[in-house]
Parts: sequence; structure tokens; C-alpha cells
Amino acid sequence: MTLLRLHSVSRSYWRGSNEVVALRDVSLEVDPGEVVAVYGSRNAGKTTLLRIAAGFEAPDSGTVTFLDRDLASLSRRRLARLHREQIGWVERAGPHSTDLPIRDYLALPLYRELGRREAHRRAVAALERVGAVDCATERWDDLSDSVRMLVAIAHALAREPRLLIIDDPTAGLGVIDREQILVLVRSAAEQGGLGVLIAVPDLPAMLHASQVRSLSRGKLIGPSGSDGSGASVVQFPRHRRRPSDR
Repeated sequence: MTLLRLHSVSRSYWRGSNEVVALRDVSLEVDPGEVVAVYGSRNAGKTTLLRIAAGFEAPDSGTVTFLDRDLASLSRRRLARLHREQIGWVERAGPHSTDLPIRDYLALPLYRELGRREAHRRAVAALERVGAVDCATERWDDLSDSVRMLVAIAHALAREPRLLIIDDPTAGLGVIDREQILVLVRSAAEQGGLGVLIAVPDLPAMLHASQVRSLSRGKLIGPSGSDGSGASVVQFPRHRRRPSDR
């Protein structure tokens, strides 16, 4: 079963009289338990790709489907519900109010559907899952950059989504912290059955992925410079990605 499918997606922007092509005929799929990593330099189109995959932006052409539902056909209300319940977007910005305890920051979006008690239970469980439960009563401004990233992932996991979309979660982190984040993401996919679409900044980060696509000038290409067809996909079989093999 495919969770997310992008088919022949293209997107352009205009800067004055100049057209900037962000994506050119991009196709990819994400399945449950799989981490699909998109690698590319700055301004390669990675963030645009992720935003379109999440349904925050519409492509100029092509289709984006989640569980065989065309995101373009969904009303704003149904799309918002999809984001609340099934597609977890990892937000690096943190809470609007930095005075909010981290547990409440995670629980607040769940109050309406779950009630306060269950929302707080989910929040604490998500923090435990990422190894950051000790910061449940702390504030955002008191956290290190690496813990903020853990909290951001927990914020998405608290909704118990089926798909996680993460934009460059290791930016600005040291080697050890980066490794912790990437191992956590892979574990969430393999143990929780989540599909993960992630933008990564460099080659070492790709080793934690099930599938790697390289994005250059808006087009998905492979290590041999192919045109984005199936031959451009680098696949790492699960049995070769055990912690002892790293």
C-alpha cells in the first residue's frame, strides 16, 4: 500500500518578469515503514517539494495523492483534518508562546478531539518516544537546538499520524545530535509503521533512508545523472540497515 504518491509534479514561481522553476515533472512514492530522503543543495526545491507533498501548496501540474485521495480535490476543512490526524508536518519554529510548557505545546492541538486528559497523555507518550520526556515542564527558550528538534518531532508524533514530513531536521546540529535525530526518524518508520519523507542536507544523512532521491534544479535525478526514472532511485534493503552495520 502506498501512502503518498507524487506523479509528474511541476511548480514554478515568478520573481518580477523571471520564472523560477522549483520542480520539474517530479514523481515519487512513500510506503508505510519507509524513509524516503530527498537530497539537494540550497534552493534545489526540497522545501517546495515537501510543502506540496503535505498539501500546503498546490502544484502547477501533476497530482499528489495520500491513500489514493487527490489532495487537490479536498476541501480546506478536510485537508486541515488530514493534517491534524494523518499527516505530521515537523515544524521547527516552535510554539507561538514561549511561556507554554512543552507538554501543553504538544497537547494543545489535541484538546478539541481528545479532551485535556487524553491529549496530555499523548503528549507525554510522544516525548517519551523521542527521549525528551524530561523537558515536559520546561519552556521552548530553555531547550538546546537538538532537544528542540526532538520536541518538534514529538509534536508531530503526538497526533499519531501515518506520514511524517520533515524538512532538514539536522541543520545546525553537531555530529552526535544529528545521528540521534536520524536514528530516531528511522526507528519511527520501522517500528511505528510510519511513512517518512525527509529532506536531508548531506550524504551521510542519506544512509538512514530506505530510498534516496537527489533533487537538482527542480528535477529528481540519481547518482549516475539519470532523469528521475526508477533507475535513479538508490534503495537500501532493510536487512542491510541494522545498527550493527553502520
